[in-house]
Amino acid sequence: MIETCSNRYTVFYVLLIAVVLTACGSLTQSDKPAVTTWWLKPYVGVPQAAAPDPALPVALTLSVVPGLDSEQILTLSNDAELRPYAGARWVDHAPELLASLIGRSLDASGRYEVFPAHADSGSGGCDLQLELREFFADIGSQGATTGVRVAIHGRFQCKSAAPVIVQSCASIPVRGEVMHDIVAAFQAAMDQVMEGLLASMIATQPVAHSDCQ
Repeated sequence: MIETCSNRYTVFYVLLIAVVLTACGSLTQSDKPAVTTWWLKPYVGVPQAAAPDPALPVALTLSVVPGLDSEQILTLSNDAELRPYAGARWVDHAPELLASLIGRSLDASGRYEVFPAHADSGSGGCDLQLELREFFADIGSQGATTGVRVAIHGRFQCKSAAPVIVQSCASIPVRGEVMHDIVAAFQAAMDQVMEGLLASMIATQPVAHSDCQ
């Protein structure tokens, strides 16, 4: 009888330990898919040959329309539903990601030296105030990604000159649901937007790039 009770206690403790180990394991493991983080490169396609010396200091301010202040990679359906892709995100929220991207792209042109709007640039600086209006992938009626859209609108003013409107937008088609291809479309769209934005800033009388609304 004593031996039987001892065996029962042994079995009980073995089962108890197994339950505890299983519970602990669930704290460090998850059935959710791993989240992949994606990055975008600055645009460096503008030649620096005609750049002024020294570069013009530019105070950059970037805001985003409601809904786009997110680190998630967003989609917009035909029914105006804004949703994120599962398991994918940008390295930072859209305002921080694109402010850095735009600033580094302008620096790379050799024409501008970008700093945050709250910093002191000294005299003779320029102000660039931008609003991100589109930064998402389009989803068709069948739920598949059809393209990527990016649009930026704002104003640019140097010294005592009158401010001028600057805007740039791009729409890049996407065929397939591979996230690498979707991010590549975002990269192509940002390159096109930066090319248009720089052209607008450099021009004597800046004009809209593409058919931005």
